[in-house]
Amino acid sequence: MDINRKNMDALFAGFKSNFTNGFQLAPETWKKFSAVVQSGTASNIYPFLEQFGGMSEWQSERNVKNVASHRIEVVNRDFEETVSICRNDIEDDQYGIYGTLIAEMGRHAAKLWQDLAVEALLGNGNWIDEKPFFSADHVYGESAVCNTTSGELTAENYAAARKTMMEYRGHSGKSLGVVPDLLIVGPKNEAAAFSILKDRMMLRSCNKDGVSGIGATDNPWNGSAELLVLPELSGSDCEDLWFLASTGGVIKPVFVQQRKTPVLTCLDRESDENVFSRKEYIYGTDARGEAFLAFPHLIYKGGTGE
Repeated sequence: MDINRKNMDALFAGFKSNFTNGFQLAPETWKKFSAVVQSGTASNIYPFLEQFGGMSEWQSERNVKNVASHRIEVVNRDFEETVSICRNDIEDDQYGIYGTLIAEMGRHAAKLWQDLAVEALLGNGNWIDEKPFFSADHVYGESAVCNTTSGELTAENYAAARKTMMEYRGHSGKSLGVVPDLLIVGPKNEAAAFSILKDRMMLRSCNKDGVSGIGATDNPWNGSAELLVLPELSGSDCEDLWFLASTGGVIKPVFVQQRKTPVLTCLDRESDENVFSRKEYIYGTDARGEAFLAFPHLIYKGGTGE
C-alpha cells in the first residue's frame, strides 16, 4: 500500500471499525450486580447515607438522616493498551492480522468495567464504619449486619445466607426488605450452584422405621435466584468464593465509576516521532475509572480465599 494521508486515514477508519466490533463482543454481566456512576473529576466523594430504615411516621418534627457524616473518596485509575505496526508491513500489505488484534483490543477495552467490578468483589477494604466490607459485625443502629461466612457453597449455607439477608434490619429496627436474587460463582462452584437453583429435587438424609438413608424431596431453592458464573472467579485465591446479592433495587452492590470510556487513537503521521525514528505506527486506547462496593446489606460473601 502506498503510504499517503488518504490511505492511512482509510486504514485507521478500518481499524476503528475493528475496534468497535470487538468492543461489542465484551461481556456485560457486570451490569447484573453493578450500577454505573459517571465521574467528572480525578476522584468522586460519596456522602453515604448512614441510616437505613425507610419512611417513618411524622411525629412533631422530621427525622433528619445524616447523609454526610461518612464519606468515601474513590480515585479514578488510568488504563491503557497499545500496539505498534511496522511501516514495512503496511507498505507490503501485510497488516491484515492487525485488524484482528485491534478488534481484540476493543474487546479488552469494553471488558475493563467487568474486570473492575469483579476486582471490587474480591477486595475487602474498610467500609465507612472502619470495618472490612465483608464482616460479621457491621451495626446499623442497634441491628447487626453480618454479610460473610467461611462456609462452602452448599444448599444449607445458601439457605442460611438467604435467611440472614432477608432478616436484616435498619437503624429504625424496621426490615430493610432485602431479597437476594443473584448467586455469583466461579467455574468451580458452577455445578453446586446449578444443583441449588435449578434442580427440581434434592437429596436429603432421612430416617424411616429406624433405617437411615438418603431420600429425595422437593428443592425449595429451585428458581429462588438467578445464577451468574464469572470465569474471573478462578484460581486458588478465589475459586471457592461465592456471593449472594440483592440487585432489584435502585442501588446495586457494586458501583462502577466511569471517568473516561475507551476509544481508539493513533500516531500515524510522518512527522510523529515514532514513525520518523522507528518506522512504527502506534494505535492505542485508554480509559479512566474505578469500581467499589456499596452497602454491606446488599451482598453476602461465602467461601474462603487467600
